[in-house]
Amino acid sequence: MKIKHFAFLIAISAVLFACKKDSNKPNIIGKWQETKLRLYGTDSTGALLYDTTYLAPFTALDYIQFNKNDTCLVGSDHYFYPNKPGNTNQPQPLQAGIAVFTYTPVGSKFVLLPQNLPNINSWYNVGDTVSNISANTLLFRSVIRSIAPGYKIYQDAYYTRK
Repeated sequence: MKIKHFAFLIAISAVLFACKKDSNKPNIIGKWQETKLRLYGTDSTGALLYDTTYLAPFTALDYIQFNKNDTCLVGSDHYFYPNKPGNTNQPQPLQAGIAVFTYTPVGSKFVLLPQNLPNINSWYNVGDTVSNISANTLLFRSVIRSIAPGYKIYQDAYYTRK
């Protein structure tokens, strides 16, 4: 009888622990619409450069979609420029494209790894992460090394749940 009671307690503990663990995981599954994009850079001292924020034009093709199979689709149909001398401040329309990523939870964020991006030098992209700002807002951050030593370029894309 003691063995059955002990086994029952272990089973209940395992179920409760597993449920608690799942409830703490942010729910990002589904489609999210892009609402804001911030582009900026930092130099080798960490000083902020070319801080630029776009609130438009975002269309139905500007989205991020997280699937249950740990894949993520990122759609876009414009190229956005940082507010750098010589750059246009107008987003340029592009043929709509979709990038495919896999995502993995790491701490409170998700790390994205590209599946179908062009083969570029591996030193260029430092990393892509997604974090929940709230239950209905995500931040997708791309960090890219610049050709100039010590410089980095950041792209912060904000999404709301559809």
